[in-house]
Amino acid sequence: MRTCSLDSISHILPDTRSNCTIHEVYIDPCKESAEGKPCKLKRGVVGNMTFHYTPSFSSEKIQGRIFWASQVMDIPFLGMSPDACLSTSCPIEAGEKNTYHVEVPILKKYPVRTYDLKWKIWNEEEQECCFMFQIKITK
Repeated sequence: MRTCSLDSISHILPDTRSNCTIHEVYIDPCKESAEGKPCKLKRGVVGNMTFHYTPSFSSEKIQGRIFWASQVMDIPFLGMSPDACLSTSCPIEAGEKNTYHVEVPILKKYPVRTYDLKWKIWNEEEQECCFMFQIKITK
């Protein structure tokens, strides 16, 4: 399976409020990356997502979650632990490159459509690292 990286697709955009540098983003499966299209993920499968980042803040504990960035509010994707230390090394240190890897369950109850998603990790002081990307959930 082909993965998509931040360098090869244009629909992943850093969020302007982010306190970090996002180096690469990989989503598996994602054969659509060669065409610069949103990754297609089938309902009922588990996708894998990895990103490399350098935070500009340090923290002993961090939270992490994927949100559907709707026009009204950010709605969390279900089925994922908010404890980001399960998916990345904690504590995180300002200026040190780190890797975050998580399995993303695409629940069967999610409607088929294209989603604008926001990945965010944050600490108790509300310092955050985030970026936006798109996926297309299919049957």
